[in-house]
Amino acid sequence: MIRLSLMLAVAVIFSGCATRGTRDCNSIAGPGWKPLSSAPADRAELLTRANLPSEAEVLWYAQGPDKVMVCDPSNSLVNPGCGGSTAYQFERAAGIWASKGVLLPICDDGSK
Repeated sequence: MIRLSLMLAVAVIFSGCATRGTRDCNSIAGPGWKPLSSAPADRAELLTRANLPSEAEVLWYAQGPDKVMVCDPSNSLVNPGCGGSTAYQFERAAGIWASKGVLLPICDDGSK
């Protein structure tokens, strides 16, 4: 019984982390970015350009065929109340992907 309770508690904790990361990524993306149901064909190249491992579990967004954002849904270890997700924006011109920068969530930690 204790084992089952422990397994359920761990599942709830990890599902909460995933949900927080997804919310953070959606917030970073904002309006105009459409979540993709699968990674784009250039997944490996874009992950390399974002300095993320090829097996990274990330969320993908697009604004048409030539603008892509990859978001790493992480949690902040320093400030658990704030998301630690990071997004990388790319734009393709003449068949070549170029980085358009790194996006981070803005968090109000209550300090002034």
